[in-house]
Amino acid sequence: MIAGYWRKRKAGKYQGEFILRLGEMLNQGFTMSQALEFLLMNFDRNHHKSIQKIRSELNDGTSLNEILHMLNFPSMICLQVYFAEKHGRLPETLIYAGEHWKKTEEAKEKLAKLLQYPIFLLFLLFMLLLLLNQFLMPRFEELYAALSFAPSGSTLLLIAFLQQGPSFILLAAAGLAVASLSFFFHYQRQTPRSKINWMVKIPVPSTYFTLFLTRLFAKEVSYLLQSGFAVNEVLLILQEQTMHPILRQVALEMNLHLVTGQSLAESAEQVSGFVPELPRILRHGETNGRLAQELLLFSQFCDVIIEKKIKRGLAVLQPAIFLFVGLVVVAIYLSVMLPMFQMMGSI
Repeated sequence: MIAGYWRKRKAGKYQGEFILRLGEMLNQGFTMSQALEFLLMNFDRNHHKSIQKIRSELNDGTSLNEILHMLNFPSMICLQVYFAEKHGRLPETLIYAGEHWKKTEEAKEKLAKLLQYPIFLLFLLFMLLLLLNQFLMPRFEELYAALSFAPSGSTLLLIAFLQQGPSFILLAAAGLAVASLSFFFHYQRQTPRSKINWMVKIPVPSTYFTLFLTRLFAKEVSYLLQSGFAVNEVLLILQEQTMHPILRQVALEMNLHLVTGQSLAESAEQVSGFVPELPRILRHGETNGRLAQELLLFSQFCDVIIEKKIKRGLAVLQPAIFLFVGLVVVAIYLSVMLPMFQMMGSI
């Protein structure tokens, strides 16, 4: 099966490299068939069947975005290729998409590495709480009863933490998992407009959501405008694609405002989902006649902001987890030692 190789654990990394190399080979004068065959020989274990299938598809006039979809590439890459086939900047788009997909996969790997050790520590803490609760606390309770000692104040709270900690962690983890799954399945059933309305209301994800959507919109609109399409034609092209329903929805809404006589900037102001700066950029570009160029620069600016926010988030995440682990360790230590000190003081 053509898509079999891409389903492996590190498929995303290879997909980014594949797309990047495809763009570079097209820039060097290779035909699409030659480039795909060469890359499949290096990236696909079942390349003989894949090459035969790709040749057949190319002979039938199948577009590159459809071929990549057959190879199980992410919809975001297929979407960018779809637009590139419209505006003609295919090699450049492939290189851009490949580089960004590789960065995305590298960020995922970095996040996984950052979380591995803290998650392992959290697991050890959970096991420690469980063992203390099962074996140590019964002995303490027997000792308290023998000495007629009754913990009070903060000591009582710490002992309660030690006793209820494992149950609380399990309930919290189960509750979080159920809530996440419920949100995911409910979100998937929503219309594109409802999804946008949901995402822009969630404090942290809304920032990334609006930046990603704005970057995608600005870059693709810029390329299409530079290729000679009119604004209304650009919005129609965005509506025709089916790989990104949210982008399709905002294009549809903007087009509805556009046909009433509003400008592109005014249309963007009426549609939620973009960063607040986009209408101002559109208005400025429409005024000075350099809309396409300014949108491209703005999409690059969004790229920089996204990278900075991701790096900042990763830099904060691990210390925050270590701080939490440290607080739990201190709480465990105090919940064991304070009762002993209180008993010694009461003797």
